[in-house]
Parts: sequence; C-alpha cells; structure tokens
Amino acid sequence: LFSDKTGTLTRNEMVFARCHVGGQDLGEFRSDRDGRPGVGLAQARDILTQKDQQDPLFTPLLNLFTCLAVCHSVQVQLKKSDTGGTVPVYSGMSPDEVALVQAAHAVGSSFCSRVRKHGSSSSEVLVNGPLDSQRVFTLLHELAFSADRKRMSVVARHKGTIWCITKGADSVMEPLLAKPFAEACVSDLSKFSQQGLRTLVVGMRSIDNAEYEAWSAEYLAAWNLIDESRDEKVAEVAARLEKGLKFIGVTAVEDRVQDGVPEAISTIKEAGIRLWILTGDKVETAVDIARSCALFTPKTTMACALLAFNAKDAETKLLEAHSALDGQAEPGLVLDGQTLMHAMDSKECRKIIYDLGKVSRSCICARLSPMQKLQLVKLVREQNKQAITLAIGDGANDVPMLEGAHLGIAIRGKEGTQAVQASDIAISYFRFVVPLLLCHGRRAYRRVALFLCFYLYKNVALLMSDVWWMHQDMFRARIVFPEYLSIGSNVLYSAWHVLFVIGFDKDMPDEQACQSPGLYHVGPDRALFNARRLTRWMLWGIVQGSILWAVPCATMGTAQAAYDPKEPGPFWMGSLVVFTAHNIVVNLRLCLQSPTLFCKSVWLPTFAAFACYGAAILCLCYTPWGKDLQPSMWHIPSEVLRNPQALLSLFVAAGACVAMDVADRVLKYWVWPSALHAGEKADAAILMR
Repeated sequence: LFSDKTGTLTRNEMVFARCHVGGQDLGEFRSDRDGRPGVGLAQARDILTQKDQQDPLFTPLLNLFTCLAVCHSVQVQLKKSDTGGTVPVYSGMSPDEVALVQAAHAVGSSFCSRVRKHGSSSSEVLVNGPLDSQRVFTLLHELAFSADRKRMSVVARHKGTIWCITKGADSVMEPLLAKPFAEACVSDLSKFSQQGLRTLVVGMRSIDNAEYEAWSAEYLAAWNLIDESRDEKVAEVAARLEKGLKFIGVTAVEDRVQDGVPEAISTIKEAGIRLWILTGDKVETAVDIARSCALFTPKTTMACALLAFNAKDAETKLLEAHSALDGQAEPGLVLDGQTLMHAMDSKECRKIIYDLGKVSRSCICARLSPMQKLQLVKLVREQNKQAITLAIGDGANDVPMLEGAHLGIAIRGKEGTQAVQASDIAISYFRFVVPLLLCHGRRAYRRVALFLCFYLYKNVALLMSDVWWMHQDMFRARIVFPEYLSIGSNVLYSAWHVLFVIGFDKDMPDEQACQSPGLYHVGPDRALFNARRLTRWMLWGIVQGSILWAVPCATMGTAQAAYDPKEPGPFWMGSLVVFTAHNIVVNLRLCLQSPTLFCKSVWLPTFAAFACYGAAILCLCYTPWGKDLQPSMWHIPSEVLRNPQALLSLFVAAGACVAMDVADRVLKYWVWPSALHAGEKADAAILMR
C-alpha cells in the first residue's frame, strides 16, 4: 500500500506554528487551549506595532511577513464582522499558502485586495499595516509552484523597485541563496522538522530595469510556445531570475494527523499489508509524522539510506540498510529522493529496493517528486508480477501514483478533484480504508472466488452425465438431456439467483471484521481461489455428477432404455430424474457454502430458482407449444411421480450428494475451522451470552 502524507494521513488544515527570522526562533504562534495567542505571535505583533521601529527584529519581521502577504495565489473576500467592521476571509487551492497569509494578517501585515489592472496582465495587491500604513505592490509575473520546481515566485514592483520574492523547500532554496544557511537556521530547520512541521524558506532580491526587461522578453517568448517544450522552457527561464536571493526567513506550518489514522495503520499492518508513505516533505518531518501515526513504533528497528551521491553509493547504503533490517521483528526503512534518483538507474539497486520492501513492514520515502512515486509503484509491479499494489492520495501530484497502481483510492480533500477523477474509489478519510479492505474488499474476494468455483463446478457436474452417456452410447452423438430443458440451466435454474445468494451474504458484522485483521490474510495468501481450491471443486463436480448419473442407470436402466427423440419413454424419464437431482444438489451446495445459511437472502432466491425450474417443466411437458418444442417430454413428470424406482433414484442420488456437502460443511466448521469460522463461533458465543 503506497500512501501520500499531506492531506491523506493529515487533515490538510494548516496552522502557522513557528518561524525563524532575524537569526532566531520567535517561539509558538499557535493559540493555547484557552484561545490566548502564542508567545511568538504576541512578540511579532508587538514589534511591528512599535512606532519608533527601533527593535532590531522590526525590519526582518516586516520583510518576512510582507513577502508572505505578497507572494501567493490566495484570494480574499471582505466580510462584515460582529463589531461592524470588515474582516478578510482567505481562500486558495493550497492550504499552506492560506495559513501563511493568515499569519501575516495576524501580525499586522494584512493582504486586503488583488485587482487586475485594466488592459494589462499585471495586478495590484494592497497590503495594510503594520499600524496605519498601506502599501501597493504591482504583480508583474507569478512563477507558479510545481512538483518539480518545489518553489513559487512573484515578480513585483513597489515604489519603482522590482523585486523577485521566492518561497520554497529548503533543499531547493539553499542553492538559490546568495549565502548558505547560517548554523542557527540549520538548527531551527532540523528542530521544526522533528516536530512534524512543514517548512518553507523565503528569499528575495531586487532586479534592475534592464535585467527585468531582458528576462521578461524571454519569459513571454517561452510562455507563447505551442509545442511540448513550453513547460520546460518556461521553468528554465523562470529559474534564471530565482538566483542570488537574500535569505529572509523560515516558516513552519503544522498539519495535524487525521482522527483514526494511527489505529487504521496498526490494523493495516496486522492484516499483513506492507505500507509505504511517499511524501515530498523533509526526512525529519516525515519520520516524525510516521511516529505520530504509528507507522513506526517504539519497537521499530529503523534503517536509513539517505543522501547518496551516485549509483554506487546508493547501492552501498541500500545494502547496509538491508543488513541492518534482516531478521528484525519490527523493521522500518527510510529512503529519500536523492538516493532513489541514483538507485533507479541501476538494475541491482532496484532489486535491492524491492528486497528491502519485502523485509520492511513499513517504509518512509521523503523528498520525492510525483514521478518518483510512480517509479516506486512500477518497481514493485516489475519485480513481483503477483504483487497487488494500492495507492492512496488526495492531490494532483498523486495522480501518476494512483494510475500506476492496480487500485487507486482518492481522499476527497482540499486540493481539488484531480485525484478523485483519476481514482477507482474515493473516500473522505484515511481511516475508511480499514472497512474498505477488511469488510468490502475481503467479502468481494470471497464472493468472486465462490462465484467462479461454483459456476465451473455446476457445469462440470452436469457435463459428467454427457461424458458417461457418450461412452455408453458408443459415441453416436446423441444428447442425454432435452435441448430446451438443458439450455435453461445457465439462465434460469442455477445462475441468476447466485448473484443474490452471494451478493447479499455477510459472514460477520463490520465492527468485528475490522477488529479481526487476521481474516484479511486469505486475500494476500490467495487462499480462496488457487489451483488447489479449484481442483477440489472440479473433483467434487466429477464425483457428484457421476453419482447423479450412476444411480438412475443402476435402478432404472436408463442407459439401456429405448432412445427416441420424438416420443416420451423410459430414457427421458431417467434423464429428467438426473437433471432434477442435479438442480437440487448444486443449488443446495451453494446454500451450504454461504456463511449466512439460514438467512432469507439465501433461501428466497434459491426457492425462486426452483420455481423457475418447475415453471419450465410445466411449460415443456403440459402445454401445446411445449409439445411442439420438446415432444419427448410430454407428461414425463407425471410418469416420474408414478414410478417408485424413479422417485427412489431421485432421492438416493440427490440425498447422497447433499449428504457429502453437509458432511463437508460440518467438518470444515467444527474439525478444521478456518479463521473466519473461528470468528463466527466466537461471535455466536457472545450473542448467546
């Protein structure tokens, strides 16, 4: 099972938590349980509202929160407050951006409006504060975020100066800065990540008019391309501007784990499913979230393969991780995108990654691009053709992973509907995966397995009469059953009702099924549909089909009776006995295979199937058009009812086969019970109390 993290395991409800600015961590921005603002928020607000502006943190704070109020794609709507004034309400496709803009508003640098300039592609952004100041920024270009770029920029003019403001992942932003991160910044980045916070680095630089004019011409030329190279060219031109940036600060946003995720992941692991979390976040953030959601437990032995600089180094680190995890009771693996980038080019490394996946019960892969997520899914499918892969995600960047897996499940989140449209199934929360797999998925597998086995079994059982008669008749190509009676077998007598009997059965309550993840093992183990199980059903059909033909032949002499396809006779009386016994046996066997044997959803469709058979007999044997279609069956049922040998053959043949089925069910339930039967007995014992 491959899962995204943000919005899939977490709520995607971002809250600005902390920031590093001016060489220090200001402290907590989140409100406490009583609703009081955090220390960091109160301090930032106090500094920015000082009229003398003498505090050394004033300029760094003003720059950081001004950048956050300008560099975004958020929309704002002003609504009336209870006090009679107006309050800005922010909305956007990215919850991260909304949280950053809300934080800027909270400290006094408030994004108030975005107005498109008439006759131009640029727009004006109005920022109020701090204090009573108003600042207008003209946005000339917006260089949008993408999964490959991992950053977003705006080109804005303010008071005649053009600025490039950029925010993005620290791994991408550090090479773009004029100076590397200071030690205090590196320390705070690590601290924020270990707390499970999502970090962004903000940088900016001024651009002279000549440089801007030259760059703008190149950017517009790239933007106007109409071939497949357009996106690549636009990104290349945008990257030329995003360099030599001045470091402004680091933001840290909290995204809390969804309710029920730790319990769901524990259940999934107990069901024998290997779980890999694929995310673009920092390694420390991903590992902290993994611990929060019980992917990694205190008993987990963790091995890492990180920051490989070439394929040989990646292979060495992967082998070291394999050695560390081999034989451990609770192994956990941590990989990063840089190591995978080198490893994917090596056939040996790809094999080691798959072997590591088999050794590990859980894995975290951090700093991945959408295509790397897809590559991991494809790697598993290539290395093991029998493996079944499932991917879960909520955003457009998860679409390749969803489409690459056998089954794609989308979370209806806050990042649009692209994932839902590309998925096979859509759910609202990650915890719903548990009933989806342990209830619906397990039952669907059992139902499909039973349907396939039963459908083949009943036809083999019917075919055995033709096989024996073919030899007894010296291969003269004469049929054993009336044509218009046998053609209804797979339509009316033993086919349509199977959908109702199997489709509505329910082995145990959903709550108990979710609490018994061991029941799910029958699916990954392929215990209900395999060569051995299918062979057993076929042998059962051969034996019962032979009994159904042999008994009437022995008691009624069916094989030696005169054969006339145009006239009723003893042969057709024996044929009707065999066919009737067959319908009784196969339909009762289906009932006995159902876990809900005494429910009306089993017996009502079965009685309806018997009724269809009875109606077909009446139409063929007692109506004028039935006589024209099947003259050999005229009044044959009456002859059977008046013939003691025929009735004896019917009861003995059907009774012997049904007794075999009853004994089979009793032995399976009481002598060799499966995990499901044991659960059913435990549930029955609870109900008896």
